[in-house]
Amino acid sequence: MHRSYTTIIILLTFLNSCKIADKSEQKERGNQRNEYALNFNIQEHKDGYKILSVIENWSGKEVIYDYALISDSSDITSYTNNYVIEIPPKRIVCMSTSHIAYITSLGMEESIIAVSGVNYISDSLINEHIKSGKIKDIGYESSLNYETLISLNPDVVFTYGITGENNIYIEKIKSLGIKVIAVGDYMENHPLGKAEYLKFFGAIFNCSDKADSTFESIKKDYSNIKTKALKSGEKVKVLLNAPWKDVWYIPGNDSYMSRLINDAGGIVLGSKGGEFYSYPNSIEEVFKLSYEADFWLNPNNYNTLEELKRSNPLFSKIEILKSGRVFNNTKRNTPTGGSDFWERGVVEPHIILKDLITIFNSKDSIPDNLKYYKILN
Repeated sequence: MHRSYTTIIILLTFLNSCKIADKSEQKERGNQRNEYALNFNIQEHKDGYKILSVIENWSGKEVIYDYALISDSSDITSYTNNYVIEIPPKRIVCMSTSHIAYITSLGMEESIIAVSGVNYISDSLINEHIKSGKIKDIGYESSLNYETLISLNPDVVFTYGITGENNIYIEKIKSLGIKVIAVGDYMENHPLGKAEYLKFFGAIFNCSDKADSTFESIKKDYSNIKTKALKSGEKVKVLLNAPWKDVWYIPGNDSYMSRLINDAGGIVLGSKGGEFYSYPNSIEEVFKLSYEADFWLNPNNYNTLEELKRSNPLFSKIEILKSGRVFNNTKRNTPTGGSDFWERGVVEPHIILKDLITIFNSKDSIPDNLKYYKILN
């Protein structure tokens, strides 16, 4: 995402056909099609169109929004106009960089007419279109350029949902008569769950066969790489993240990042089993854990070992820092703050997994064939 994925993750850490779903119904609907993704579902309607259900868990209300995806202008009397989407849309707006990755993976990038936060985008083709004026910048949720948005006349705006005042802009867009779909990919805690949103966009762009085959290829590669990693023997111990305002958040064992590390043959120190939430720890608590660590991963946005040392005097005493076994997922960051790890990486979990396995097998060497990670010097 722009507000990338990084900002959303920090915030998470610290439409008449809509209805409230109970847990049994949600489970039944969610299991009809998806293997890993939990926050959407696609069903075939008896009248020949598809129903895309977006399961909104970010508000804590478990609301389901059903969208009728139709390939012509047939009258769908059971849905209000806001929830009828003619597919494939020709003019769309992306409020998150991850949306760009799904859409470009399906070859539908020509439909993108505007984005939110041009400085945070990594995709080179999209950046070319921004420079040429083909793709416009509509600003951020709290300072959205509604005049530009209206003038562009988009078919759909893809956004994301979080609780509180940050969602006010979504209702404002709807009030202008513009259709909005909130995408919950950032809420998924399985690497293949994020990648499975290819099916979400495949249904909307009427190219489900391509989306399914692309996802199956990713899943196969991920599973094969994981199997090889888990045969390699004893798991390495990983110190994860760095303090944020003097609090060190460690994600549970079922979180996105912990799953990747586990599947690559690692264990996140201080991670709680059976949990996906991130829990706050004091710097001193995590510092004690660091004595066990073989590697230190994802120390926020620090780019050098010296920066880490200056941020806290305790860090210069961490053995893995002194030995240089610190890696960050910032290799493909843009100079203006974009993160391709959270953009293109959502459809390349198998490549991220390969990076991690390479790192975990590099105790006596410096890996030079990583895509998303770099060693800090």
